Amino acid sequence: MSVGPCSAEIQQRRLELVDNHSEHLTRLLDLLFNVGAVTEEDLSLIRGSALKGERECMRVLLDVLNGRGEESCRAFLYLLPSVQEESASATKPGQTRKQDHLKKHKDILARQHCAVDYLNIRGLNSEQTKIGCLTDITFSRQTGYASPLQCRHEASGVGDAFRTRGDEVGRQDESCVFRDVYENLLSNIASGVNMLSGIAGSGKTTLVRRLVQEWAAESNSTKIILSLSFRELNLITQEQSLQELLTDHYSHLKPILVDLLTSTPAVFLLILDGLDEFCYHLNFENTPKCSDPERVQPIQAIVVNLIKGNLLPGVSIFLTSRPHAVSKVPPVLISQFYSLLGFSVAQQKQYFEQNCESPETAAAVWASVSSHKPLLLMCHIPAFCWIVSTALHDGGSCLCLDTVSARPGKRGLRNEEANRRNTSLGPKELTNTNLSQETSKPVTITDIYCCFIKSILLFHVQGRTECSHLTRLQHAPHILGEMQPFLKSLGAMAFKGLLERRFIFDSSDLNSFNLGSSKLSQVFLIEILKEDRASLTFEKGYHFIHTSVQEFLAALYYVFQSISGSDPFSGLKSTTGRYFLSVCKHMVSSVHKFGRPHRLFRRCIKKALRCGERHQSGHMDLFCRFVCGLLVPRTRLILNGFFPDGPRTHLLLCTPSPGPTPPFLLHLLHSQLQSSTLSPERQVNVCHCLYEVQDPGLSQRLQGWMKLLSQQASNQCGSVSREWSELAFLLQLSPDLQFLKLDAQGLNADGLRRLLPVLPLFSTLSVQQNPLGPEGSAVLSLALRNPDCCIQRLWVVATGLGCEGLKILAEALKENRTVTDLRMAINKIGDVGAGFLAELLRTNCTLTDIRLRDNHVTDKGAELLMVALKENTTLKYLWMFDNKFSKEGVKKLREFSKSRPNLDIKVCD
Repeated sequence: MSVGPCSAEIQQRRLELVDNHSEHLTRLLDLLFNVGAVTEEDLSLIRGSALKGERECMRVLLDVLNGRGEESCRAFLYLLPSVQEESASATKPGQTRKQDHLKKHKDILARQHCAVDYLNIRGLNSEQTKIGCLTDITFSRQTGYASPLQCRHEASGVGDAFRTRGDEVGRQDESCVFRDVYENLLSNIASGVNMLSGIAGSGKTTLVRRLVQEWAAESNSTKIILSLSFRELNLITQEQSLQELLTDHYSHLKPILVDLLTSTPAVFLLILDGLDEFCYHLNFENTPKCSDPERVQPIQAIVVNLIKGNLLPGVSIFLTSRPHAVSKVPPVLISQFYSLLGFSVAQQKQYFEQNCESPETAAAVWASVSSHKPLLLMCHIPAFCWIVSTALHDGGSCLCLDTVSARPGKRGLRNEEANRRNTSLGPKELTNTNLSQETSKPVTITDIYCCFIKSILLFHVQGRTECSHLTRLQHAPHILGEMQPFLKSLGAMAFKGLLERRFIFDSSDLNSFNLGSSKLSQVFLIEILKEDRASLTFEKGYHFIHTSVQEFLAALYYVFQSISGSDPFSGLKSTTGRYFLSVCKHMVSSVHKFGRPHRLFRRCIKKALRCGERHQSGHMDLFCRFVCGLLVPRTRLILNGFFPDGPRTHLLLCTPSPGPTPPFLLHLLHSQLQSSTLSPERQVNVCHCLYEVQDPGLSQRLQGWMKLLSQQASNQCGSVSREWSELAFLLQLSPDLQFLKLDAQGLNADGLRRLLPVLPLFSTLSVQQNPLGPEGSAVLSLALRNPDCCIQRLWVVATGLGCEGLKILAEALKENRTVTDLRMAINKIGDVGAGFLAELLRTNCTLTDIRLRDNHVTDKGAELLMVALKENTTLKYLWMFDNKFSKEGVKKLREFSKSRPNLDIKVCD
């Protein structure tokens, strides 16, 4: 039987017809049946292959047509173009509608993630507030992460990455610019689960805003961003499906979202912001597997199944978190791990130049910050830079004008006029001020936050902008007195939230603290949820402009209540109840308190410091620092008018002018620092508290430490209990030191671990004659692996390392590119240790000097070293006196030395 031209064409075009026209199969079958080209039996046969997909159905149809003959094939080819046109005309409006929905989605997300200029500090217009004007932030990238990060107090790591060379050779991670992150998340088809870690205020949410903004501005982006915050997810108390969650949250995408989620989930980038704030437990081992987006389940199960890739396989996920919560997600699930390092020193300066109203003001602010090391370290955090900029933007006069005018008999205009120049914070004014350097500039973190709160109340509350700068400063005590009830209520809510680890509040919270009707709440609180967000927003939600502001207001409330003789915890209880009973209880309580005010006050302060001890993640650390800082008369003078002027102020030994720190507070902090049960992280925070109270003995303590360390104390059995965390803190305030000598101090592995934050910062690290052992070697390896390690000379003579400790150290030195001088005599490494050292020398090109005196190395170990040194050409000195070499072994070593004129090998006869 001859084959007709139409049948032949179908056979030739078979692959193309299956690839390009299978989607038109249903319409083709209807038309072919109507013209009689196929029968009902044919349709049954063709549709019976539907389980194998449309392509298989098309193959069966082509086979049927060939069997039917030329007429059926001609009908198929005749109908095919019309079906194509019909499909194209039908698809075009649908495609147009899809693009319209996506454009609307971009516009909505761009508005939700716009750059925020709280309080309009900079006074910028809408064009200037674009994300593009943000100061760049430094961060790093690595592929996955090997193990859960240590639970370490966040503030102890601030500035570590910028204390030394930023472009150090041999970094474990790589520097990363914003564009690299953008390309990885939005250009790669499937970028997996990416995590961004950074301490509070380091710029995580700002990075998310910039990511969304630039995506919304790009017209040819292939991905679709969906952004959710864990703060919002905390509000979901009932089980629901992922599909319901997303369609409720993005109701404007409802017509196309379901189809996209089921057909092409890889086009989505799902941003989950603030993992550390998620109140539900994530159980990655026992959560039931779910791959159905329509299945109803608890919100934490949805998050787990999304991260594990069970729900929406192929979707890209971007998680942000503070460091202490990173370990909630198993490392094996993370494909890219980013660390936000914050601002470098140059970026800090650039930030102030961009955010101050004039170059003169920016220069003065920068001079103030850079002259105090703790402030400079904190300014690595972008949010703290903003707070500093706000606090000092109006001239830093919070520490000048009204402080002087607050003194008895000195409230006249003459004193205020005399200090008028101080309000501009220009360089000349700062140098010509009549006030002392100590009282005219903020020195501590508490100083900055006091100025910040005062600046907001004086200069950024509606209705006060019409008054002149000087007038507002003149009336500062009166204004703060008027604001006292509001600040107390706001602080009580902040304190309650801090105790409950809550950062988001609803309208009922505001009403319970009499804040619901106050317009001032809008100054400190940000509304984050709208009423039209369906199940995600049962009502409006609020959070403080920054978590540190919540901690400061909580501390302000706590100190106010303590000074007033009231229990800070009593203000957190419900105000409902029997009025008469509450009055009686209050009267009885007042009588008891009147009899023992000192004891009650000190008990309150002890209780505040105990709060910090119980939270190993550092949750209450800033609160403790602020409580201590607010007990110093100097900081209370900044907020003159807020604190009570009654007789109870004698509890602080407070005078109208800046006076000494209360002795009991110094004693309390010193005794806490000496506690054997306090963790290294908490000890560091106690040191920060001592700085906040301006302990006059801090500089003397460092000098005492240096004097003590210059003496060998190996015969002192109590030396192991020294306050090594205190030394670590003091050393951070002394960046000029390059040589850290800790020889013969009874320093063990635990003490060395307390010094870990500062160990990488010194060019010479000498820990000789200390009982470190293999555990101490593990601590040293962490310092050597630090991306910014500066150690060039590492001296570990007589530290009990043994071959096990050397193995740990050698593994770290394989990655390290800074250590050139390694002195490790009297460590009993033996031939096994010599083998580990030989393995190191095959790859290490940095070491130039190794001292191995008296390490029980025999001829066998010497052979291993000589074989390795045939490959190593950088080592210049290898001294191995007092080892167990035979005369033949010594001879071989000396002959080998002659073949390497640039290598000095020394051994005993």
